[in-house]
Amino acid sequence: MNDHRKQPSRFVQVARLRIETTIVGIDADDDADDAGVEREAIETASSLAEADWKLIPFDRGAYEPFVQATISQVEIAEMAEMGSKASITTLVDANEDTRYLLLKADCATGEAAVVLQPWLNVDEPDLLTSDLCKAWLMALEELGLTHMSDRLDDLAAGSPRMPSDQILFGPKVTRKPKE
Repeated sequence: MNDHRKQPSRFVQVARLRIETTIVGIDADDDADDAGVEREAIETASSLAEADWKLIPFDRGAYEPFVQATISQVEIAEMAEMGSKASITTLVDANEDTRYLLLKADCATGEAAVVLQPWLNVDEPDLLTSDLCKAWLMALEELGLTHMSDRLDDLAAGSPRMPSDQILFGPKVTRKPKE
């Protein structure tokens, strides 16, 4: 009997979120600034041994796996024609190129924050930060969780541009006058 199983046409690397935690004690005055205490805790935690960290189990109820990378058989064949001898696992593995920026949400208090990472340079907005912000805002807009469309309406009505608009909607294009 011939085995006529169809070869997969695509290979997809899927990831799931795992978090490691530790508890750090910081000596601070009662009136100490929370941001300063948090910075000190991060510095202290950065120097801890691996054994001081606890891996929290994956929470299926709160998170779902997400796609990290995809490659098709056509792309694999094209790379092979160009002389690549890399395995499918190597070709679809995006671990070295993919980085994550987190949105941290406290569901009990309703507080949220972006957790910036060292790989992201935020000194000057660029295409990557623009894409990140746009994608997040569009996803939140779909959920009805933001008023981005209101801001677009304000801008269309002539509202002055703010620095955050450059990141959200791209730089304002100004033409140099002809000399």
